[in-house]
Amino acid sequence: MSEQLKLFQASDSPGPGSPGEEPHPDLDAGTGALDELFRLSARWRGCREFLDLLEFVARFPAYSPFNGFLIYLQNPAATHVATGRTWSRKYRRRLKPGARPILILAPMSPVLFVFDLKDTEGYPIPEGALRPLETRDRLSDRIYDATLHNCGIQHIAVREVPPLNTAAERVVRITASVRKKYAGLDLEASTRYLVLVDAGLSLEEKYAALVLELGRIFCGHLGIDSDAWWVDRKDLDLNRTDLEADAAAFIVCRRRGLAQVSHQRFSDCRGADRELPPISLTAVFQAVSYIEEMGKALWRKPRKQGRS
Repeated sequence: MSEQLKLFQASDSPGPGSPGEEPHPDLDAGTGALDELFRLSARWRGCREFLDLLEFVARFPAYSPFNGFLIYLQNPAATHVATGRTWSRKYRRRLKPGARPILILAPMSPVLFVFDLKDTEGYPIPEGALRPLETRDRLSDRIYDATLHNCGIQHIAVREVPPLNTAAERVVRITASVRKKYAGLDLEASTRYLVLVDAGLSLEEKYAALVLELGRIFCGHLGIDSDAWWVDRKDLDLNRTDLEADAAAFIVCRRRGLAQVSHQRFSDCRGADRELPPISLTAVFQAVSYIEEMGKALWRKPRKQGRS
C-alpha cells in the first residue's frame, strides 16, 4: 500500500452508504487524514494540478468524492472502475491475471476493492458506461425542484430576484437586520439562510449559482446554526472561501453533465499555474455529497451529513 494511503488506515468504519451498486460512504472516515495529506503535498498546490484533481473526481459520479480521491491516489489513469463481481455480472468481463485492486471505503464494511477497465478483459463495454459525463448542458427540472424543496427543509430560503450587480451579496445568514432588509421576500420565521438567484438566468445557470452558494453554507463559510452538521469556518479569508465554493460547484455541475457552467469556475487555470491557498478538501467533498443528495428526492426533514 502506498504511503499516501497509509494516512487513512486509522479509520475503522466508513459509515453508512446507499444500497446501490456503487458505494457512497460517510465522509467522516479518514477525512482528517485527507486534509493533512492535501496540506503536506505539493502535488495539488498549482491551479492546473488542482483542476486536474477536480476533473478526475467529477468523472466518477457513481462514487463519493472521497472515494474518487482515493481512486486518484492509487491510479490517476483510471477510466472506469467496478468490483470484480460487477465486471463479471454486468459487463461480462473478467479480471486479468495480476489485476491491481483499488481500495475504497464501502458501506457496512471497512473497505471495498474495485478494478479499472484496463485490468479486465472480455466483452466490449458500452460506450455510455465509459462516458457517464457526456456533455448534456441540460439539467432536469426534477433535480432543480428537489434541490429547492430540500433547501426549504434545511431552512434555506431561495429567492429569484432581478439581475444582481457583481458586488451584490448572494447568500447571507439571517439576522434581525437581514430580515428587515429583505422584508419584501416573505421569509419564514424558521429561515436561517437566504440565497439570491438571478431570475434572468437559464435553469442550468440558476442551478450552478444555487450550488455555489450552497457550497459556501455547507463549507461553513457563514458559520453554523443549532442543526448544522458542518463546521464553523466563517473566519477564513475570501480567497480560501471562494476557492472551496468554486471547487464544490465545479464538481457538482460536472457530475450533472453541465460542462459549460462548470468550466467558468476555473477558466483561468488553463493558462496559468498560480499557487493556490490551503483549503479543506473534506469540507468541499462533504458539501458536494450533500448537495447531490438534495437533488435526488424530496425530504421530509433535514438530513445529517454523510447520508447517501
